[in-house]
Parts: sequence; structure tokens; C-alpha cells
Amino acid sequence: MDRFSKNVLKELAQMHLQQSGRVVRSMSIARMIPAGGSGWQPAVDIYEAEGAFLLYAEIAGATAETLEVAVDATSIHIRGLRQLADPPDIARVHQLEMELGPFARSLPLPGPVDLDAVRSTYKNGMLKVVLPKRRQNIKTTILIQSGD
Repeated sequence: MDRFSKNVLKELAQMHLQQSGRVVRSMSIARMIPAGGSGWQPAVDIYEAEGAFLLYAEIAGATAETLEVAVDATSIHIRGLRQLADPPDIARVHQLEMELGPFARSLPLPGPVDLDAVRSTYKNGMLKVVLPKRRQNIKTTILIQSGD
């Protein structure tokens, strides 16, 4: 099998695993009982543009003050808190789908990024993180020294 086909199959397998995880997370019982100590995990999409990777996280209901984004050489970490703005006195629950409380999500970076140039915005419930690609030398000239 050629290299391109292998890469396509690998990416399809990864997408399948991510979708399977999303289905499990969306099940009502999974929403009520967090799998780990970090609470729920927001849905995240990562795209690649010519000069940057673009990350979008769906976090409606959170405020910018409760969000934290950290990036290191290999991964990005998103944390925050989503809660009802004006929690009413609840007598009975008829439907429970929204995930509330603390959340955290860590994802591997798809490539090297310029850590000093990363920026983010939060608007209309969508967190956008722009991760400029770190420029790498494609070609270099090596000085040849005489063996004398």
C-alpha cells in the first residue's frame, strides 16, 4: 500500500476513534457521571491553514474569565467552568443534556508551533485559538572544511 493511502487510512481510524468518544460522551449517563476528576470535555475541532493551526472549542455558557488556555511544545490544555448564569430553585428534572461544572481538555499539537505568537478569542460560546506554525529551516548550507 502506498504512503498516501496509509496516511488516509490512519487519519480515518483516528477520526473514527474521536467520533466514538464523542458518542460515548454524549450519552446521558456519561454526562451525569464524569469519567475523570476533570469533569466533562468540550467538543474541539482543529484545522490546518498555511501558516497556523486553528483550534475551535465549543464552550457555550462559560465566561472568558473562567477559561484558561496553556500551550507547551507538544500539546494544548484548555480548562474552565460552565455553570447556569442564574440557577433556579429546582424541584424536578425533566430533561438533562447540558454538561455543567469544571471541564478540561488536553490535545496533542499536530506540529511545531511558535509558542510566543499563540493567541485566543472567546465569542458567542466559541473559543478560538490560533497556533502559528514554527518556521523550520527547509534547506541549509554546510561549510566544508579542509582536512588539513
